[in-house]
Amino acid sequence: MLLCDACGQENRSSARFCWNCAASLSVSRPNESDRQWLASTLIGRQDAPASMETIPLRSQELPTLSAGPQENVMEEQTPEAPRLFAGRYQLPVDAVPGPITVVDTMPWKRCWACSSTANESGESYCTDCGAALEQRSYLAHLFVGESLDDLSLSVNLSDDAARALLPELIDQVTENGQSLVVLNDGGRGPIIPPLDETLALGVGAALARLLVALHTEGHILGRIIPANLEALAAGKTRLRGVSGLRRIDESGREAAVRGDLADLAELLEQLTATPRTTQRLEEAEAAVALAAGADSLPTVLREVRTGAISSASELAGRLQAIVDERTRPMALRQNVGAHTDVGMVRDHNEDSYLTLSLGLDNDSQRQGWGIYIVSDGMGGHAAGEVASSLAIRGAAELLISAYLARAIAPDAVYDEAEARNLVRQAILQGNEAIIAEGRAQGNDMGATMTMALVSGDRAIIGNVGDSRTYLYRDGKLRRISKDHSLVMRLVELGQIADDDIYTHPQRNAVLRSLGDKSNVEVDIFIERLRSGDVLLLCSDGLWEMTRDAEMERTLARDAIPQATCEALVSAANQAGGEDNISVVMVRFA
Repeated sequence: MLLCDACGQENRSSARFCWNCAASLSVSRPNESDRQWLASTLIGRQDAPASMETIPLRSQELPTLSAGPQENVMEEQTPEAPRLFAGRYQLPVDAVPGPITVVDTMPWKRCWACSSTANESGESYCTDCGAALEQRSYLAHLFVGESLDDLSLSVNLSDDAARALLPELIDQVTENGQSLVVLNDGGRGPIIPPLDETLALGVGAALARLLVALHTEGHILGRIIPANLEALAAGKTRLRGVSGLRRIDESGREAAVRGDLADLAELLEQLTATPRTTQRLEEAEAAVALAAGADSLPTVLREVRTGAISSASELAGRLQAIVDERTRPMALRQNVGAHTDVGMVRDHNEDSYLTLSLGLDNDSQRQGWGIYIVSDGMGGHAAGEVASSLAIRGAAELLISAYLARAIAPDAVYDEAEARNLVRQAILQGNEAIIAEGRAQGNDMGATMTMALVSGDRAIIGNVGDSRTYLYRDGKLRRISKDHSLVMRLVELGQIADDDIYTHPQRNAVLRSLGDKSNVEVDIFIERLRSGDVLLLCSDGLWEMTRDAEMERTLARDAIPQATCEALVSAANQAGGEDNISVVMVRFA
C-alpha cells in the first residue's frame, strides 16, 4: 500500500493520486518495520499482522432494537429501491421508455473529465488526469424492443461537422429486452432565448446542415426546443438530447422532411422571439430590398411555412447566406488622402487627424480595415492641440489593440455590435485622457471628434461635437454625423434655417465635446459601403468655409484623394480660412 504524504491515507500500490485528497502519490514505499509499526498503531495491538492488506476491519456492535407495533408500518413506508440497469446505471424508480436521467454507479469505468478507461475497480481518482471519480448523472434514452444496431441514436454520419452537433454517446447497454443509450454531459447549460439574431442564424444554419446529413442517411431529427440545445463557446451549439430522432418511413418521406423544416423554423422563432406575420412589404420597400439582394430571417421562415423552401439544403444555404452577409464584409480597396492647415487667421493649428489602413491578401482573398479620425482641439495655445492629440491617440490605441489585432485572425468574423461598442469605448478613452491631462495641468481643454472604423464594406461612424463625416455617393454628398452645436439645435427646433448655421453669431458654440465630462454621449452611425463611395471626415474649419455644395463639386472632379484633400483645404482658405482646417478622404474601389 502507498501512504499519501499530504494526508496520511492509504492507497493501493498502483495508484498515482490519493483517493482522499487527490495529491500526487510519491513513488517511495514504507519498509516492513514501518508497516508493522503503523499496523500496531492503527489497530491498537502489538500483534497486528505485518501486511496492511490482511488487517481485518472490526465491526461495531449495535444495540438490538426490539420489534414493536411500528415495525410493520416502517416496512410499508420504505421507498422502492432504484433499479440498477445492467449492474451499473441507476434508473429512476418510475423510469419509462424515453429520455431519462441515470446515475453511473461505476464511475471508474470511464473518467468523466478525460474519458480514460484505464482506472481499476473502485478507484477514487483518475490515474490519468486526477479527476475525482464520483457518481455522476447523465442524460440517457431507454428503449424497449430494439437492438442497439437499430437505434437511430447510434447513426454514424459521414459529415463530421454535422455529427458533432448530435449528443456524444458514451455507452450503450442492453438488459431484458431493453436498451439504454447514455449521453455525455458537456457540463454547460442550455441556450436561453432570446439570442442575438445573427448568433441564432448561425445556430439555425448549423442545424439545417445537420438535417441535410440526416435526411441523406434516412433519418429525421424531430422537434427541438431551446432547452435541447447546449451553449458552447464561440456561439456554437450541440444537441443535449434527440428524443425525436428516428428513421424516415419512405412512404411519408416528403411530409417528414417538411415537418423537420417546420420544426427548425419554429425553433428559430423561439430563439429570436420573431413573431409570425404575413404582413407584406410596401412596393417601394420590396423594390429596395430586392435591388440590394437583401434577405431576412422572417422572409426565410415564412417561405418554410408556405413550402417555398422545401429542402434542408436550400434552408441551410439561405440561412448561411444571411450569416455571411452580416459577418463577412466584402473587400474594398481603400485609397486615402489627408491634409491639414492652420488657416488664414489662427497662429497655431489645434486640429489633429489619423489615418491607418490595413490590408491583407491571402490565397487571393483580400481583406481591408481602416481607422480614420479627425479631432478639433479647444482650449487655446498649448491646450487645444494637446487635447486633440490625446483624443486621437487614446481612441486609436484601443481600436488597434482590441480590434485590428484580432480582426486579422484567420477565423475572425465581423460582429457589428462589437464594432459599435468598440468605437464608443475608443472615443470615451480619448475623452478620459483629455480629462486626466486637463486636471493635471489645470487647463480647461477639450476637443471634438469624428471617426470611422472600416472593415471591408462596413463602416462604423462615431461622433462628438461639430466635426463631420460625410458620404459621397453617385455624385451626391450626404452628411452622416450630427453636429452637437447650438445652431444645429436651433435648426432642429425650427428657429433658424440650415443656411443660417454659417452666419449665426453663436455658430461656434458646441453643446457636447470631449474633456467636458466622463459620461459624454457618443453618437454611432452604421454605413454599408460600395465601390465608388467616398468617406470624408473634416473639422468645422472646412465645412463652414466651403459649404456642402462646393465640397460636392470638388469631389466630383474624381482626382486622387490626396489632391482632392489639398484642393478642399485651399478652397477653405480662399473663402477666409477663419479656423484650422483638417480633412481626411477615403475612396473605396
